[in-house]
Amino acid sequence: MKWAILGAGNIANEFARSFRSEKSELYAVASRSIEKAKSFAEKHEIPVSYGSYEEMLADKAVTAVYIATPHSHHYEQIKMCLEAGKHVFCEKVMVTSKAQLDEVIALADSKGLYLAEAMTIFHVPLYPKLKKWIKENNPGKVKMIHAPFGAYKPTDSPMYFYKMDLAGGALFDIGTYALTFVLEFMSSQPTDILTMGNLHESGVDESSVILLRNKEQELATVELSFGTNLPHVGVVAFEKGYLQIQNYPRASKAVFTSLDGEETIIEVDNQTHAFTHEINHFTDMVLSKEENKTIAKTQQVLEIMDVVRKEWGLVYPFE
Repeated sequence: MKWAILGAGNIANEFARSFRSEKSELYAVASRSIEKAKSFAEKHEIPVSYGSYEEMLADKAVTAVYIATPHSHHYEQIKMCLEAGKHVFCEKVMVTSKAQLDEVIALADSKGLYLAEAMTIFHVPLYPKLKKWIKENNPGKVKMIHAPFGAYKPTDSPMYFYKMDLAGGALFDIGTYALTFVLEFMSSQPTDILTMGNLHESGVDESSVILLRNKEQELATVELSFGTNLPHVGVVAFEKGYLQIQNYPRASKAVFTSLDGEETIIEVDNQTHAFTHEINHFTDMVLSKEENKTIAKTQQVLEIMDVVRKEWGLVYPFE
């Protein structure tokens, strides 16, 4: 299986640096600039470089494409890749609305191709281990979930963070982690969504609070900010104690504290980069023709995001 990277920015560099796979090869990179593509390929020892996405997609040797461009570009680029017969592993947030996601899922299904989001929580080993631990140890019903995520971004950053035309803002950039974390542990999709958000003068969302409740009466709070740092500590509170997951989403360790204060550590190997897990998980899914179990969760996250953005009145210029 041969991979190509579409885009040659910061996240693409992290993907290439982390590429370790016995079953697949990092074969090509494509950028709108051939000079940038060649420099990227030389840096990461990638055999083939292209100065246009169309040229790369015409290469029959390419099996799967990792899309590493700004959020605003994903929808059209996913369609391009699928139409060219390539499996697609797209950086989060995959697209900017559930309607867009439903469309590209239908396209992938019609062509017998895999489409998945490069969402760390879906692919690293801690979360399956936590679910197994919960099933075996029965800490009781989920009562509350807390998922703060703040990552300070200077307003003069040259990146997409505060740019409306690139679908910037905290919700799409870091809120996707917090909402995915919540849905990993909620028993069903939230039925009640309340939110307050502060929009930056550029138009994107800078800080927000999101409250969620489902039919099981499980409550969740999500706090997001580009204006300050917040601890990336996810908490899942059960009837018999609570789980604390440090440094989510890329966590390798969790601690369960019972009602009487007894602590249990649940951990996995932390020597492997999160991207390496993502690459190998997607590769295995494609090669073994496994059921794609993550795409439904991506749909659920975007369904919440649609409601939240409507409440804020946040509409991007390309919508």
